Formats: sequence, C-alpha cells, structure tokens
Amino acid sequence: MKMAMIVNRFLRGVRGGYRASTVLFLIAMAPHLSSHQVVLRSDLVLVPVSVTDRRGQFVDGLRAKDFILYDDGQRRPIAFFSAETEAEHLSRPLAMILLLDASHSIAAILHEQQSAVASLLSVLGDRTMVSIVSFHQRPEVLLDFTADKDEALRAFLQRRRIGGNTAIFDALCFAIERLSAFPDADLRRVVVIISDGLDTASATDYRVCARAAQQEGIAVYPVWIPLYSPSGGRLKARRPTKGFIEVAKETGGKFFRVGTVKEALDPDAAVDLRPVFQAIIDDLRHQYYLGFYPLRNARPGFHRVRVTVKRKGVRVDVRRRGYLVQ
Repeated sequence: MKMAMIVNRFLRGVRGGYRASTVLFLIAMAPHLSSHQVVLRSDLVLVPVSVTDRRGQFVDGLRAKDFILYDDGQRRPIAFFSAETEAEHLSRPLAMILLLDASHSIAAILHEQQSAVASLLSVLGDRTMVSIVSFHQRPEVLLDFTADKDEALRAFLQRRRIGGNTAIFDALCFAIERLSAFPDADLRRVVVIISDGLDTASATDYRVCARAAQQEGIAVYPVWIPLYSPSGGRLKARRPTKGFIEVAKETGGKFFRVGTVKEALDPDAAVDLRPVFQAIIDDLRHQYYLGFYPLRNARPGFHRVRVTVKRKGVRVDVRRRGYLVQ
C-alpha cells in the first residue's frame, strides 16, 4: 500500500489540530514500510503486557500462540503480535512526551540532567518521536514531535517559565490528548512526567486523565522528585497529590522516586535520573504487544481486556485494562 493511502486512512480519525504532527510521524515511518507489509486497520486495539517469573524477572521469548486474550470475557483472535528484542535501540515505533514540572526546585534539577537525558534519547532509536512539554499553571509545548534527538535535548535544556501554581493533572490530560492524535496501530505512546508531585491548581481530576489514557493505550511513568519539610524534628518528604502515584498503575506505566533526604540536605549532591530512564527503557524492552479487532457490532461503552499465558509459574501484567467504543 502506498504511503499516501496509509496517511489518508489514518487521517480520517485524527482531529484537525494534530494532523500536521501525525503526517510528520507517518512520513518518518515511511522508510520502514515496504510494499509487502500489512497495514493494520486503525480500529486495532493494542494491548501491552509484560510477563515475569516467580523471582520477578522478565520472561522473554514468548510467541503469540502462548497468549490468550479475552474481550469482555470472550476469547478473541490475536491479529497482531510484537515483542521487543535486546537490540541497542528500541525496535518498534514510539511516541513519547517528556512532561516537565517548571517549579523552581525541579527546573534547577532538570537543568543538571543533560547527560542523563542524552543517554535516554540515544537508546530510543530512529523510530521514536519525542515532544517536550513544560508546565506550571498551564502546559507549554517547548518542542513538537520530532525524531531529531539533538533537537529534543536542546528543548529539554530550554529556559522555562518558573513560578506560580502547578497544575499537574491538567498538563497530563493535555499530553494524553496530544498523543491520542496518533493512530493506534503498531505504535507505543508514553508520557514521562517529572515533578515534585504537588498539584495546587488542576481543574481536572486524575481519574479523568487515567480513563483517557486507558482508552487510548497510553502509559504514564511518573518520576517523583520530592520536596522535604520539617516534621517531628526531622525532614520528611511531602507526599504527592493523590493520583500522581496511582495514575502509573492505572495506565500500565511505573512510578519512580528519585533522591533521598541526605541528598536534599547536601547542596553538592546531584540527583541522577539515569537509573530511572534506564528502568523505563528496560520496561519498554520487555513488553509484548497483542492486537485484536473489536466486534463490528460491539456495544458502546468501556470493554474490559484480560490476557493469560499458557505457562505455569508466571505472572502476566496487562498494561491496558480496556478500550472505549463510542
């Protein structure tokens, strides 16, 4: 199928404001699409799962026939299957938004993370589109989606407005909406949000963000750099706003905490985001992607997805709970 036909097919379901980004993404994917490849329908439901053994180690090497997928309790054929490899770069296309807290303490820490971010970007591969979004009371797009990793690194280090209240969940919903513009088929979409976790201004409940991410198959990876305050004669981390931790589990991502009290007290200590970024990449590398097509006459509303594995002694972590039929 020619590239123009692929673009036209996907653009039918893309909202106008994001068509330009979608076209750029599809053009970037063009060298990887050959005439003998099957182009997946845009109504494909993509379900990421990871499998671990009793020791919590990832189980690799499984194939499509090892999985059973259920849609509202009814077994469905697996129309698409993909597994990451241990290659140097991620092999499957990925759209990622780095969502950065613009509060003074967090912005200062992020500015010191050039090498960590460069390391993250270097392993994402040529098929990854990255966008940088800063937020305080409102989100600000520092960089639209691009495959240029050097440009992404420059945007990460760009001066951001600092001060004012922080609307984490408003910004998260904004990021999820931007990612929702990309087609589902064979594309992973993630938000990495780096913040102190203290939401003081959102008009949006975190559950709204979580539902939207669940419906679109978008995983959220919150990275918490806590602020500390005196309590009972010692410093204690200020707990993040409810939802900042929970949104990871509800969307199939993972939650990370960075830094210690000792580091917070030491003006010369440097918070290192490199282990967190590496853990996110490792998580993405050990996921299987199962795709299926909903029934043509599926009822409107939310449909639950369940996945099992034909192997004893393993645990299946389904990263997408379901999908929405309008």
